[in-house]
Amino acid sequence: MDNLDNARHDHQKNKSDIVNLVKQMFAQDKWGDQEYKKALIDLVNKDEKLVAEVARLLKARHE
Repeated sequence: MDNLDNARHDHQKNKSDIVNLVKQMFAQDKWGDQEYKKALIDLVNKDEKLVAEVARLLKARHE
C-alpha cells in the first residue's frame, strides 16, 4: 500500500472507532461521562488530522 492507501485506511478505522465509541456510550447510558467525552474528542481531533493528511496526499498526487 502506498501512503495514500494507508492514510485512507487509518481514516476509515478511526471513523469506525468513533461510531463504536458512540454506540458504547449510548448502550451504557454514559453520554455525559467525562471519560467518554474526552475519548470521543480525542478521536474526532485525530480524524481531523487524518482527513487533512488524506487531502494533502491527494493534492500532492494531482500536482
